[in-house]
Amino acid sequence: MRYGLDYLAGARYSDLILREHPEGWAAGFFANTFGNALPTVERLLATGRCPHVRIQLLWSDSHTFGDGDIPTIRRLARAYQALKGKYPSVTIELSPFCEHNLQNPDKYLEIVKNEAPDCVPVNVPWRGAFSKRFKNEIHGDHSKPQGAYNYSLDGMNGPDANITALKNAHASADVFFFWGIRMNGNYHMGAKVARPDRKGWPDSRYIDSLIALHKDKGQTNLPRGWLFKSHAENKGTGDPRAEKPVWVVPVKARAIELRADNGQVIDSAKYYGPFADGRHRYYCSDWGFLLAEKARRIHGHPRANVFVNGKRIGIIHPSFREGSWR
Repeated sequence: MRYGLDYLAGARYSDLILREHPEGWAAGFFANTFGNALPTVERLLATGRCPHVRIQLLWSDSHTFGDGDIPTIRRLARAYQALKGKYPSVTIELSPFCEHNLQNPDKYLEIVKNEAPDCVPVNVPWRGAFSKRFKNEIHGDHSKPQGAYNYSLDGMNGPDANITALKNAHASADVFFFWGIRMNGNYHMGAKVARPDRKGWPDSRYIDSLIALHKDKGQTNLPRGWLFKSHAENKGTGDPRAEKPVWVVPVKARAIELRADNGQVIDSAKYYGPFADGRHRYYCSDWGFLLAEKARRIHGHPRANVFVNGKRIGIIHPSFREGSWR
């Protein structure tokens, strides 16, 4: 299985992708939903770091597609066929429709095959049919198809998901794409912001925090009723707590400490106040993936022991949400 980053709206943050894309990882894009992605994709392929791209040629908020889209499919497929000619060693996958409701997807996949014979057609249904002739891709919690397929978190915010369970469930996927809401320019799930007005684009730390999710979480545990979120809510207001880990727990104390095996304090999450459900909130001082790397430097692994009032109550990997998932 190859890992990938599903930038999708990456046409809006090309320079960041060029700086941050990890060696050997795949990349996913919308072809034109957030502007023409082709220049960004070509710049990325020119680095030699990205051996595999998947392009969603068309998106519709209503998941409605049909024959009226055929001219656009033909035009975009030809453009990526030309790019394939420049980078013959790179796998370029083309999905005519992202998350469709069609019962006859092969008709459109065949058009992609004819217009871009050196690229790989990929079927990406929403409530539509799987293809029995072409490769499929599933998103979020959709059921697994037969045969070769990709998996993407698209639509499921990576930092809030049970990543370990998903990686295990889709270990046979050709590519496992990581995605988070800021890849599409929103600060949080459920935001209703018109595409031209979005400002929640990812930065280097956000990309690194998604990359960190490909690692093995290892054995972790917390008491029942305890929640550790690796990414606190970001409302785009410049709040210094945004994206840093937050605890929501049934215990009130001055702080929750993360300690190394030798007792060294990795971080002290200070008490902030009550949560809406009666539990209590604490915020860590730095991003979760950075705390995990600090733990690794101190005692050789990324997990950290959790202490409250001098008592050890569990162990976490600070890059990952722990306690419950969405």
